[in-house]
Amino acid sequence: MWWILSMVFLLIPLQVHAQSRTLSIEEAVALFEQNSLQQELAKLEELRRQGEAQQYKAYANPEVIIYSEQLNIGTLDYDETTYQISQPIELLGQPFLRNKSANKSSEAARLAYQYDRSVLIQQVKNLYTEYWYLQRKLEVYGQAIDVIDQVLRSAKDRQIEGTTSGIQVQRFTVEKNRYLRMRNVVELEMMQAQKQLAAMITSSQESDFEFEVESPMPVEPLMEDEEMLRLYALQHRVDLQAMEMQSEALGLKYKVEKRERLPDLNVSFGYKNQSDGSEGFVIGGGIKLPIFNRNSGNITMAEAEQRTVETSLHIQRRTIQNQVEIAYMRVQNLYAQWEDMQQNPLSSQMLETARASYQEGQYSLVELLDATKAYVDGLSFHYRITADYHQALFQLDTITSGKIFSTQTNSEQ
Repeated sequence: MWWILSMVFLLIPLQVHAQSRTLSIEEAVALFEQNSLQQELAKLEELRRQGEAQQYKAYANPEVIIYSEQLNIGTLDYDETTYQISQPIELLGQPFLRNKSANKSSEAARLAYQYDRSVLIQQVKNLYTEYWYLQRKLEVYGQAIDVIDQVLRSAKDRQIEGTTSGIQVQRFTVEKNRYLRMRNVVELEMMQAQKQLAAMITSSQESDFEFEVESPMPVEPLMEDEEMLRLYALQHRVDLQAMEMQSEALGLKYKVEKRERLPDLNVSFGYKNQSDGSEGFVIGGGIKLPIFNRNSGNITMAEAEQRTVETSLHIQRRTIQNQVEIAYMRVQNLYAQWEDMQQNPLSSQMLETARASYQEGQYSLVELLDATKAYVDGLSFHYRITADYHQALFQLDTITSGKIFSTQTNSEQ
């Protein structure tokens, strides 16, 4: 029994440790690539589009016909059996164009999936950074509550001695509850961010996955030029390449529909066997006369689809340029703001100094509360700027098709 209890007490900490782990942002992305259901949905959409392309290039199947005739006149019996295969033939090379169009559509689906996946990875990084910020903010509120709580206990002792008024005790109590309320709000936001991130990096079976994020979140200046980033994005954005591929595919489809004005030739080849001993091959052909339907409706729709994608392509190029410009400016502004805040860094020692100064009579009640609020607001804002800067970098990296972090990685190496 003692041996079993010892094993249980040993296994429980190991199990808790296995369920709670510290993740780097790279590990979070790797887990997303292994387990994400959102990524699976994007992959299924790619397969659906590729299936449509494969269906479009499928050639018409041959038709096999077997029929038999049984005739009699009085006592004379007569029968005839025919075996026939029929195959439509497109005379103007439509199968070649369909195959080429389908291949481009399939490639467009693959490129579109790559871009959708990069957007999902950006969401993972944003959630990771948001969770990091909320953790730091929770710690700041915890420090403020500890200071207020220490001063409150001291004020209650002095009230008993008659050296502190009840108003000061009440004021400290109100401040403590105010910080407790704000801390609870942050705690709920942190829990929500953690669950959202866990839902993106774990499989459906891991409902109790617990983790922590790495503490350091270093800020480094952006070394890239805006114009170079704009050109790189226009050359490498896979969603833009997907639209270009789709435009070419629809152009080929438009050619197919124009050639479909001439109907397919239906060629038949068969074998006939009669009861009187006659037998032989049967060859025939047929074509529909394009009198009432010259495929004008499908031609119009195919032309409209191609022109729509071409117009969207021009709009997307302009949109990408605007995206890069705005995202680049946001990164630079946030870095300048972060750098300015480094001129007067905050530390927890400042909060402890304010508490000690109040208890020694050097700080008034208002000065202590103002110092506490300035510390909480200042450090929380510092963490917010740090998180915003990284999230802005993630966005710029996605917009420029991975240029930011690939360049930084190479420069570090």
